[in-house]
Amino acid sequence: MKPNHFLLLSSVFCAGAALMATSAQAFPRGGGGSGGSYGNGPEGTVHRSGDYHRLHGAQGTFNQTVTRGADSASGMSTWTNARGSGSHTFNNTWDTATGTATHKSSTTYADGKTSSSSGDWTKTGPGDASYTGTHTGVNGQVTDVSRTVTDVDGVKNVDSTYTNTVTDKAVNVDKKITDVNGSQQVDTTSTGPGGKVVTSDQTFTKTSDGRSQTGTVTDPNGKVYSDYKNVTYTQDANGDITRTLTGSVTGPNGGTKFIDKTATYSKTVTPPTSTTTPTSSTAPATTPPLD
Repeated sequence: MKPNHFLLLSSVFCAGAALMATSAQAFPRGGGGSGGSYGNGPEGTVHRSGDYHRLHGAQGTFNQTVTRGADSASGMSTWTNARGSGSHTFNNTWDTATGTATHKSSTTYADGKTSSSSGDWTKTGPGDASYTGTHTGVNGQVTDVSRTVTDVDGVKNVDSTYTNTVTDKAVNVDKKITDVNGSQQVDTTSTGPGGKVVTSDQTFTKTSDGRSQTGTVTDPNGKVYSDYKNVTYTQDANGDITRTLTGSVTGPNGGTKFIDKTATYSKTVTPPTSTTTPTSSTAPATTPPLD
């Protein structure tokens, strides 16, 4: 298996995974969407800073601050590694009374190029919502994004369409999320230009110190790749948290690529109206942007 083949498959399958992660965060309180790390959680400010390293020696440092209010969430992440420095900012607002929300985000990379996204959510029913927005890539091309979220009897369906405004080519990503016996099953079908289809079946399970993920990805030619990831959290006597991600991807011919990423960081939480000195938290409610 070529080392980057599964990554190429994943990019096709996700069809803009960054879009899905950020635009969904604008409606965090039951309005639909999967990006809860920036929207859900207690009000106040959470700050994380630390360093990370990956397999084959890649390493760097990062800082992240996220502030949540009664009707908004905003934040900024910065990182520095061998390639240089980058940053990501986001700002989400929502109005529970009207069932509407807005999302904006921007990323600056080490080479100075930028990407951004913005859009609006509208609640269409209990657990249901729709999103329309745009994403501007580092090449300046604009992608229109539309998404609907429905929740019926605990089964959530997220149907997204990404349309390149220059080529008019579209990718449709249909995701079904089902909770089963304490685990979550996520089945995704991505249909690209020319009718090429990539499917993914993943199972996410909570563990005593983190979570695990197992599943398969099937490419347009019917070849099946199996993947496994395990995320664990540990905390030392100083309160510093270490997040370790290990795993592997095995191709149809038996070739395996291994994954190993570790981040160690400190975390402080400041309540919105508290005058007390922040202390390290024992529960890493969200993860550093290292994946």
